[in-house]
Amino acid sequence: MSMPPIFVPLDRDEVVRCLGDRLPPRVGWPVLRVPTDAEVQTGGVCVFPREGQPGWLFYLLDGLIAEQDAGAVDEALAALIPGSVLETVPGDIPPESPPTSPSDPPWDPAAMRAQAPPE
Repeated sequence: MSMPPIFVPLDRDEVVRCLGDRLPPRVGWPVLRVPTDAEVQTGGVCVFPREGQPGWLFYLLDGLIAEQDAGAVDEALAALIPGSVLETVPGDIPPESPPTSPSDPPWDPAAMRAQAPPE
């Protein structure tokens, strides 16, 4: 039996800085939506994919886990977080989603579309 995920609250600006150029998530890329009743909506989620091994921390922003260096956002990750749903980033993302911190530049969805993976 695998260990349940551990939710860690983190400062929103810190999470945005850590995700850096991974925000906003690219159109067509997978994201994992955690349940709205999860302990944390912005922070980190530590999952344990291998019994007896250290966990992996994924950053969570506004209830979403987007692509990051911790590992793939896929069905295997969804299986480790009960109630989570794997989705694909739809069409245009409005510039205010996710909101920027005062120190961050505004998002440019047009530039992000240009970086979408080939079909």
